[in-house]
Amino acid sequence: MSDTAPIIKLVLSDMDGTILGPDKRLSPATCKAVEQLAAHHVPVALVSARLPAAILPYVRQLGLKGPCAGFNGGVFFSPDGTILKSYRFPPEDVTALLARLAPLPVELWFQTEREWLVRDASTALVQREHNLTSITPREVAELSSHDEAVNRVMVCSEDTALIARLEAELPASFGGRASMLRSAPHKLNITPALANKGDAVRELAQLYGVTPQNVAVLGDAPNDLPMLSVAGMSIAMGQAPEGVKAQARYVTKTPAEDGWAYAAERFIIPAALSQ
Repeated sequence: MSDTAPIIKLVLSDMDGTILGPDKRLSPATCKAVEQLAAHHVPVALVSARLPAAILPYVRQLGLKGPCAGFNGGVFFSPDGTILKSYRFPPEDVTALLARLAPLPVELWFQTEREWLVRDASTALVQREHNLTSITPREVAELSSHDEAVNRVMVCSEDTALIARLEAELPASFGGRASMLRSAPHKLNITPALANKGDAVRELAQLYGVTPQNVAVLGDAPNDLPMLSVAGMSIAMGQAPEGVKAQARYVTKTPAEDGWAYAAERFIIPAALSQ
């Protein structure tokens, strides 16, 4: 990697564990950093594992003007909620996933562009996700009867070792047809193959009229690795696993320490002003 920082013209950020603090709020310092970037004509966009409805309130709070991505790059949408592009599973892939995962002691959730489907809305894991995103799931008796228009299958368990093992083992069963990465130790995100944050960088760079080399990205989790590997400037949060930090050009402070704002001031804005 060259020691010369690229000229930054776009910033793409993960949400949970990155731009959001431990309280799942945007800190004043972060909001100010986004404003400073805008003043330097550097737009910010959010790229999250969340579904669009759980991203849009933050898009509006930050006053973002351009497209963002949900489902790790499985759906692209404008600040008014208009869907611009969406990757969905063929029903036969959903059926195959259900058959493979049904015998295991895990919770399975389906998410579409507009809603979140679960078998049991009262579980602790569902309640944790609801508290995180403020999205209320719809309870359905059989997920198999809702196999169309699925953007993401989530596999969840308190047995984090099982989730890690599934992340390693499942891809071989699906011949490159799906992307499978954890967004948290207890959550495995399964999306169509092109729905990953690396391809999201390429797609959003094109939408904003820049190249991936002119993009700075910030993340903290394994599902951010494809994004970190594609962008011209990659920044890992201070609490990220060592494997994530190792793939980043820079490591900033934790969200509790306003690490996003620190990264903007220390790394991104100087690179934006170098043009």
